[in-house]
Amino acid sequence: AEVAKVAEAQMADAQKSFATSVDAALKNAPAGSENAVALVKSAMAAANNAYESVSKAAKQAADVAEANFTAVTNTAVKASQAAAKGKRA
Repeated sequence: AEVAKVAEAQMADAQKSFATSVDAALKNAPAGSENAVALVKSAMAAANNAYESVSKAAKQAADVAEANFTAVTNTAVKASQAAAKGKRA
């Protein structure tokens, strides 16, 4: 979980840095390139939204997998405890 948080923070920093660089480059775009600038900004927004959606889905899948693993582990522990009690009786 800690590794995921660090990776998310680094990715957010990288996205911010990239967006800042692109914005700086677009400010120096030649006159008449407004449509191209708008297209680049729109593509960046779409890419960020896609990344966020995939990241959110992956996190949800990992959470579900972890919950299932915990449930199976708890069931196995209870079963082994019950079996151990049955052998003692």
